[in-house]
Amino acid sequence: MAPADAALQNAAEGFALTYDVYTGGLRAIRFDFEVDLADPGYETRIRLHTSGIIGALFNWSLEASSTGDWRDGEIAPEKYRTANIWRSRQRRVAIDYAADGARTVTAEPPYGEEDIKRVDPALIPGSVDPTTAVTALVLTSAINGACRPRTAVYDGRRRYDANLEVLPQRDLKPSSAAPFEGSVEGCRLTFERIAGFKPGRKRLQDLEVVIWLADIGVEPGQVPVRLELSTPWGDGFAHLVRARTADGTLVFGVPDEDEDDG
Repeated sequence: MAPADAALQNAAEGFALTYDVYTGGLRAIRFDFEVDLADPGYETRIRLHTSGIIGALFNWSLEASSTGDWRDGEIAPEKYRTANIWRSRQRRVAIDYAADGARTVTAEPPYGEEDIKRVDPALIPGSVDPTTAVTALVLTSAINGACRPRTAVYDGRRRYDANLEVLPQRDLKPSSAAPFEGSVEGCRLTFERIAGFKPGRKRLQDLEVVIWLADIGVEPGQVPVRLELSTPWGDGFAHLVRARTADGTLVFGVPDEDEDDG
């Protein structure tokens, strides 16, 4: 049995992480990331929504989920679902994976034919959906203690690569917005646009994310405690504010003011 599989077998059944995302000094987004693990499967749920003053001005949310298998450090998705809501407009996307690697993409409202044709079918095999890609990045860091070098991503319209490189270890100091304090390992995430992007659009262009990871008491290992985002539109920070084990035990941060911990 590979070390990654052994770690997964011996791990608890997942974890739940909550982040506050800041831009321009204001809290802008609440980000919840949950992974349920059961050898050899995984189920990931992601939810982002605007919060604070930004949330009062702009109503946006994104929910996504993915299920599949994790074996020998490789991830194999089976199903992906996402719903993106901006004010009163909503788009839902589903990707279903067949055993032979083929996938079926459905969207509501439907994608246009020209959107689909922008990606050569030959570029799709071996790629995964965005939620599966995030899961692979997090589990590789947690289980193997390493930055996952490259993950090929296809979201139903666009094909790109998510690339990680190792950064030197450093110490983080806490603040009112960033509760974690201690030594962290680093990975720098960049994206390579492959196909499907509209000319003149900056999606993923010049986007860089520095991810700082540490062991804060969840299995199977270290998880992101701080993210530093550099974009063409400005810089942002995401701080881990709460972490729970699979059984709901709080191991980092304080309960949310809206939670009832009995």
